[in-house]
Amino acid sequence: MLKIIGNSLNSCNKKVLDKMNKMDFEYIRKEVIGQIDQGAEYIELNANSLLHNEIPFLREVIPIVEEVGGKVLVRSRNTETLLEVVRIAKNGVVIGDVEFNKRKITKILDAVKEDHVKLVALIRDKEKDESVYPEKSLLIAQKYVDFLLDHGVKREDILLDPMVRPLEDNFSNGKTFLNTLELFKLDFPQVKTIANLSCLSEGLPKRHLINAYFLSLAIEKGLDYIVLNILEKSVVESITSTLSIIGKDKNMQAYLKFCRDSREAKAREKEREREKAE
Repeated sequence: MLKIIGNSLNSCNKKVLDKMNKMDFEYIRKEVIGQIDQGAEYIELNANSLLHNEIPFLREVIPIVEEVGGKVLVRSRNTETLLEVVRIAKNGVVIGDVEFNKRKITKILDAVKEDHVKLVALIRDKEKDESVYPEKSLLIAQKYVDFLLDHGVKREDILLDPMVRPLEDNFSNGKTFLNTLELFKLDFPQVKTIANLSCLSEGLPKRHLINAYFLSLAIEKGLDYIVLNILEKSVVESITSTLSIIGKDKNMQAYLKFCRDSREAKAREKEREREKAE
């Protein structure tokens, strides 16, 4: 079943970083609730830019996310941060991103074996390696999956990330990702996949157009965990429409509900405008 991860709380965004630095938890709570209301099951918390305040911030925010019914995905380059997140989180948690580095993986293996923990396995050979093609990614994924399985990690707790690279860097990056995803789904049917789809449109105008169409293609290829800004209307429209088209929306219930909700929202907006005019 498709899992949605809202990613509006990213410290790479200057406005968000400012709110994080100020420990503005009221802002954080509103962002979390807004994403959950739009269908996000997980909330991504990327606090890398906080540096030494990363762990103190997460200690405060993870309970807020769980209190309003969400689960967390925490991305961090710091192994200690990932271990602390596992200790804090009570609901399901996803931690990452971890490349195929046996030393780093070994440090967090015991945490990954916990029942409520899933690991994002980043499929990249080296940090600066830009030579990307599906067959190479498949070889890395095979080594990674075998290593994790040999050390007791369950298949369903492994989230393979084929990595989305910007079209601005190479016009074929979207196609490469989709072909890689297809190979992963064929070779590892019980292993899940995850990707931040918004990376494809970085640096381009009208990013919402690329994000929406890319989202539809990725869903059709079988992507399991989708990381996107769920607060963008085009994202919700694309998810709802695509699931209906590929036969995963029984009796079109989700699509029809979306249409009804949209009509009602427009009616409420018109009523508010009328009241203001009076």
